[in-house]
Amino acid sequence: MNLTLLVDLVLAVGMLELVVLLALRRPALVFTLLAGLALMLALRLTVGGSAPPYIALALSASGLLHVLDLRRRWSSGIGGRALMSLSPPHERKP
Repeated sequence: MNLTLLVDLVLAVGMLELVVLLALRRPALVFTLLAGLALMLALRLTVGGSAPPYIALALSASGLLHVLDLRRRWSSGIGGRALMSLSPPHERKP
């Protein structure tokens, strides 16, 4: 299978997942998914031989979306304790 076709397939599945999340009104993972899609877009642009500024733009978008996702998680308290914890969540202290 051609790498370009494989990346296109992953992008298509990700876009479908995004549409489903939005249709079901489940926005919790939207920024995470968008950051990943932007990374996949950067990969697609690289494989396709696009100019470096376009690749840099896709990577910048991914970074910005990642920061927005982290900010949302920290401000809402989602994952704050998990990120600060040094022990795995399945281990309980006696």
